[in-house]
Amino acid sequence: MTQNKTIAGQKAEIDPHDDIPTSLRFEEMLGHKSLDRSLPKRERTRYLFLTITARCVQEEPLRNPTVEFVLDQSGLSRGTFYNHFKDVDDCIFEMLSLFLEYIESARVSNSRNLSTYEAILEANDWYCRAYEANANLYAAVHRNAAITRLREDRNANWTMKVLHVSERRRGRAFTKLQRREYAGMIRILITMTIDTLRERFVNHDTLLTEAFPTASSLAAKVSDLWYRTMAEYEALD
Repeated sequence: MTQNKTIAGQKAEIDPHDDIPTSLRFEEMLGHKSLDRSLPKRERTRYLFLTITARCVQEEPLRNPTVEFVLDQSGLSRGTFYNHFKDVDDCIFEMLSLFLEYIESARVSNSRNLSTYEAILEANDWYCRAYEANANLYAAVHRNAAITRLREDRNANWTMKVLHVSERRRGRAFTKLQRREYAGMIRILITMTIDTLRERFVNHDTLLTEAFPTASSLAAKVSDLWYRTMAEYEALD
């Protein structure tokens, strides 16, 4: 963090191989961390504040978390909170940063043993179900300019990862022109997927809800679009 750097040293970290809740609810993972006595007390306290903030944003999206609310829910002192965060916005920033990290790292993939389409579907199915389970946290990401910039950096990195996977599958590199155009198409797919999920699970668009009543049904259609685009570019001479 830069201007959002906390007063109290290191921020909490997520081990991508630990504490993956079957419900996919992010605040459940944070809550588990806050009760994990293998962690130092200071770290557990930090996770407690993050858990309360995440739960508030997810369950009461019209409420703006305040220091007073977090203290009331935690039973801890104002001084303890300020030992960890400079203000509530700092706490929210770290919580949403950890949320993006969780979404990117928590999925356990078997993609190397799957066909191309199955690997795409596996990733999109997990992402769609995670979005449904944490819809209001995603909405908070969209409203936070600093977090949105962080998300865009992650999306740019993801674009290049997909491009490199396609080059490996086709057995040769793309030309400079092909790489530029394909990267643009991947970025369109990412933006389209994010906006579609927001309309479906945050704004509850009627047509999308009727056409795709479950996260998995939406993931299947999104995966079809991803697969067709990737197959088209991987087949280029």
